[in-house]
Amino acid sequence: MSNVLTLAEARRAWRARQHLSPTPLLPLPELVASVGGLPCPVGATPALALVARHALIHRSTLDQAIFRDHTLALVPGPRGISWVVAATHAPSVRAFAVAEHAAREARLAAACGLSSRDLLSTRDALRAALAKPRTSDSLRDALSPEVRRDLGEAGRRAGCVTLAGLVLRGMWAVGEVYREPAEGRIDRDPWRYRLDPMPRVVPPAAEAVPRLSLEWINAHAPVSARSFAAAFSIANSRATAALKPLKLRTVTIEGLAGEHLVPEDFSVPAADADIAVDLLPVRDPFIDARPDLAGLSASSIARSALTRQGALAPLILIDGAVAGTWAFDASLSQLRLQPIFPWSEAEIAAVNARAATLADFIAREIDAPAMHLTVAQRAPTPRTASADLEL
Repeated sequence: MSNVLTLAEARRAWRARQHLSPTPLLPLPELVASVGGLPCPVGATPALALVARHALIHRSTLDQAIFRDHTLALVPGPRGISWVVAATHAPSVRAFAVAEHAAREARLAAACGLSSRDLLSTRDALRAALAKPRTSDSLRDALSPEVRRDLGEAGRRAGCVTLAGLVLRGMWAVGEVYREPAEGRIDRDPWRYRLDPMPRVVPPAAEAVPRLSLEWINAHAPVSARSFAAAFSIANSRATAALKPLKLRTVTIEGLAGEHLVPEDFSVPAADADIAVDLLPVRDPFIDARPDLAGLSASSIARSALTRQGALAPLILIDGAVAGTWAFDASLSQLRLQPIFPWSEAEIAAVNARAATLADFIAREIDAPAMHLTVAQRAPTPRTASADLEL
């Protein structure tokens, strides 16, 4: 195989490794692992990411895998967001949330004058209140004002408004507390917390990076070492050290700067006979690995894909390139499609066919569509790893 790829070849490889090209279906845990996990900024994102991969017909299949069969897990992970991952990967993914929380806790302890006694007594109070499962509101009502001490501006900047919220986040990061939707649906609030009787062994983040690195590269190759470092919020030097034992090859991509890493068995799939159309939700793993859309669009097109809040909108890709954005219109139960440049008649037909399928799924399966699904004047705050922990 040549060490120089055309942009079209790179895009075919990216789509294939993200299972966006129709392929024999894998069991959900294997599929989720092979795409590097599913970011969960809002409850609908994982389901829509699986629909984009032709892997989900009913949302309840995903709910069952996470909340009943426990073959998948919803856990805090890198970059302060929640992730749906294969249950076997959950401890390693949690390691990044544990490391991030330790740094946050140290900063807030210094800024707010918190002692180790404050933290331990709050943990004891939370454990006592969670003798039975509670929603956020119920848990808040069960705690004393002292435990719900306001952490002021420093806490708000860190996403931990109260002392209880700070400690609860730490308990959730290590797996001492289990967090699940009260009705067993990932797309529906409220969330409920309960003590998790299963012991959790979370490795240090330094061990977690090597454990996850080859799978991440396999999911996103060809990809730069800098993108790998950004995905896990680690220093470039640490990323280089983690990747060195993997014996990766390097390739260049026409029109993109720098070298890109690929596994030893990397190959470029053949071109599809048909027009390839992907309708991706916000923070789909395919986009999450390249949030600047490098290789997927020109910079002018990337700017056209931004919402008024400055975030990437749900994207329409044609043959692996960004071609437009979409939103779900709940009043009409259909997608509103916004081309960034004119499409051919064949492309219009292909996009409309995929849009009809996705709109049908959302209308049937997704409750109260979240901000990346609806046509709305204002977008609500995304569900980050801390959004429901502000007690």
